[in-house]
Amino acid sequence: MNQSHIFTNKQIKNNSKQSTQLIHNVIDYQQQYKTLFYDWHNPLCNYAYRIVKDRNAAADIVQDVFVYLWEKRNDLDLTANIKSYLFQTTYHRSINYLKKSKVIPLSEEQYKMASQSEADSRFDQEADAFAKKEQIFKSLRHLPPKCREVFVLSRQNGLTYTEIADNLGISKKTVENHMVKALSIIRSHLNKLAKV
Repeated sequence: MNQSHIFTNKQIKNNSKQSTQLIHNVIDYQQQYKTLFYDWHNPLCNYAYRIVKDRNAAADIVQDVFVYLWEKRNDLDLTANIKSYLFQTTYHRSINYLKKSKVIPLSEEQYKMASQSEADSRFDQEADAFAKKEQIFKSLRHLPPKCREVFVLSRQNGLTYTEIADNLGISKKTVENHMVKALSIIRSHLNKLAKV
């Protein structure tokens, strides 16, 4: 009988502990990955869209970034600054998309500029801006429908309170009350997120 395939009880127990730990690590990583995806997918799609000007291409680019992140999870050390990494990778993949689709010809100097050290701070700033916008959009979901409509007309469409009142057939004072309520709810929701 081949002795190389016989394990002692201690070896089986140690392998079992290692397997259990490995399973826990994989499950933990899956949870972290889901959280990362949930938190950053929309901001990254918006960021990629700003570069490529095509929603489908932007979504594909971001999907590729997350697939790459999953496939290389054992090789990457992302403990330092994950949001900067995600935005930088999205940026480079967006530029590559533009180069391949020949939408814009980039010089080698322009391409290298993206990987300079000051790019890190730019990516951090852009990541923060997109994350903040995403938090505001998530906060909008907590608003009552009419309140949300008034807020969107004011802040996103740039209408005055008078124009909103005329469009919705309500008084200017009602518009003001909706805005006060909307801002209060959004502020409260953002404060809760900041504490987490």
